[in-house]
Amino acid sequence: MNLYPIPFDFIDKNIRLSWCEVKWGYENSLITSEVPVKKAEKIVLTECYTKPELELSFIMPGEKNNIDPLLKELCSEIKQNGQSAIRKKWLYIVLSWLWKNQGCFDDPLGEVENIYAHFDYPGEIEGFIKYMPPNDGYDPSKHTEAENINHLMDKWRNYLVKESNTFMS
Repeated sequence: MNLYPIPFDFIDKNIRLSWCEVKWGYENSLITSEVPVKKAEKIVLTECYTKPELELSFIMPGEKNNIDPLLKELCSEIKQNGQSAIRKKWLYIVLSWLWKNQGCFDDPLGEVENIYAHFDYPGEIEGFIKYMPPNDGYDPSKHTEAENINHLMDKWRNYLVKESNTFMS
């Protein structure tokens, strides 16, 4: 299983994205055109939509269409401070998607390390990166490898719970 792209159904059931967040995820190859197109289709069904949303809803996901101009129109500008909030939200989404599908990966914590690098080494997830020293007083030398892995998995789960409170409210 590949970590990316994250499917629309997972995102739609778990988190609400603005058009700027959709645009960022698309531009960073975390999602395919399926997500913006299906989001537009859902909005059009509410009968309260904009012209770019309507145009986007007519695109067939997977076909060679350039949706960039429509996304740019729906989200004309992402300010620098908004960019970091969007990046933080996507970090949560990607780690949630991996958590839900961790059984499909030989080394889920290895995948977390890849995410850590992909997102430019965010400090908020250092606590469950295998090669980083513990920042909570935990001493890995006093525990088995399995206990150490469980400790990292607990830290990952705690991160997801904490962040879900931020993004679900």
